[in-house]
Parts: sequence; structure tokens; C-alpha cells
Amino acid sequence: MFIGRLAGLTGCTPKAIRLYEQMGLIPKPDRQGRYRVYTSHHLTLVRLIRRAQIAGFKLAEMVPLIAAKNTLNAFPVELANEAIELKHQQIFQQIAGLQALAIHLGELKSEINSLFEPGALITPHS
Repeated sequence: MFIGRLAGLTGCTPKAIRLYEQMGLIPKPDRQGRYRVYTSHHLTLVRLIRRAQIAGFKLAEMVPLIAAKNTLNAFPVELANEAIELKHQQIFQQIAGLQALAIHLGELKSEINSLFEPGALITPHS
């Protein structure tokens, strides 16, 4: 399949696919004349890259996995699982931070309401 079809099947732009190729995230495809010819393997990899991006991974975070794959001649599942677990921990930290912020907002709202409600110690003219 050509790049336009691969892009259509994955929701990527052709420019993004060429970037993945340039970064070494997907192997260089064979060529048919001037055109790149992508395989089902490319389709699988691009879909995996897109899923990783949706999960919060940056392309640069994926490069070490591909480098390890090329060195080991096998996908480094353990390294990928470690990266996923680290991302999972980061998400839980973000959730905790957002929960603390939500509590703070509730406290701020209560304070403002108690300070400026009718009959409160502070009035708009104080």
C-alpha cells in the first residue's frame, strides 16, 4: 500500500508517517519507482505508535524501545512494560495533584462565600 492508504487506515498524516520513518520508529519501506510501498507490518507499527501517543507517550520516548529492538533483534517487551508502568505512575501523580487542586478550589469557594455573603464581616465597601 502507498502512504496515502496507510495514512487513511491509521489516522496519521503522510508527514507523520515520514517522520516515524526518519526517527527509525518504523522501518524504511521498499520502493516501487518513486513511491514507498508499506506492508501490514508498517500498518501494525503505526497503529501501535498512535496508541502509545494517545496513552501519553512522546515519540522521543519510543526511540529507545526501537533502538533496543534493533540491538536485540526482538522487541524489548520488558523495557516497554517498564515504560508503561512509569507512565501509569505519572498519571496517578497527576490525578493526585488534580484532586488536591479540586479540594483547594472548594475551600476557596467556601472562604469567598463566607467572607462576602450578606451580613459577613467583610463587605464590598470595606
